[in-house]
Amino acid sequence: MSILNKKLSVSESLIENKVTDQKKGKVTLVGFGPGDPDLLTIGGERAIANADIIFHDDLVDHAFLEKYKAEKVYVGKRRHCHSHEQDEINQFMLDAALAGKEVVRLKGGDPMVFAHGGEEIEYLKSNGVSVKSIPGISTGMAVASLTQIPLTLRGIAKSVAFISGHTTEVHLPNTDTLVCYMAGSTIHKIAAKAIAEGRNPQTPVALVYNVSLPDQTEYLSTLELLSQSDEKYPTPVIIIIGDVISYRNNYANLLDVEKL
Repeated sequence: MSILNKKLSVSESLIENKVTDQKKGKVTLVGFGPGDPDLLTIGGERAIANADIIFHDDLVDHAFLEKYKAEKVYVGKRRHCHSHEQDEINQFMLDAALAGKEVVRLKGGDPMVFAHGGEEIEYLKSNGVSVKSIPGISTGMAVASLTQIPLTLRGIAKSVAFISGHTTEVHLPNTDTLVCYMAGSTIHKIAAKAIAEGRNPQTPVALVYNVSLPDQTEYLSTLELLSQSDEKYPTPVIIIIGDVISYRNNYANLLDVEKL
């Protein structure tokens, strides 16, 4: 084969690959926020409107999605109840993208906060799929404004940490405020651990169910009371631990768990 023919073969190959790439769809990870559709970003809503297929989580307003043309596939995961494992979800998205579809992976909260977003991006990119991520309002941030409990407060709290409460072996950072995700079943042991590590037993704790939704419910306790109790709380629940709670409506002297 002549040099010219070799060059033509290479060019044809490049063109063919380019066409193949153009036929691929792309995946957009979208954060839905804590639950109220009003908190979805404009960019997130635009991606949903343009999608051919949406793989969505449990904590997403299903009725809200009905007005969009895309095929909807539920891939939610709750404690001890996974509709699909993460490897399956990754493969679903890849297959849809390789079929040329505009794919949205719709997640509660923010895609990159306790949501497997990093794993999904790595998997898709390693398989040659273009990925975009649109932020959402993480529940741990939303809970502050929606309960009017500041996570930081001048003279009281200068630092805050976000932790997963999936396990009681969780590391508790030495920050003024702690926000615990997915700790509904472990909060009593986490409270005991916090006390054992030197936190004041009277440190207030706010437990907030269904942040941003009409049935949002708030409970107040202390580390000591929680460490001595086995009361179960409705889930999903986000939990704030810190003195900042005492400065909302003078709740500092409340000693029993109660609905705020």
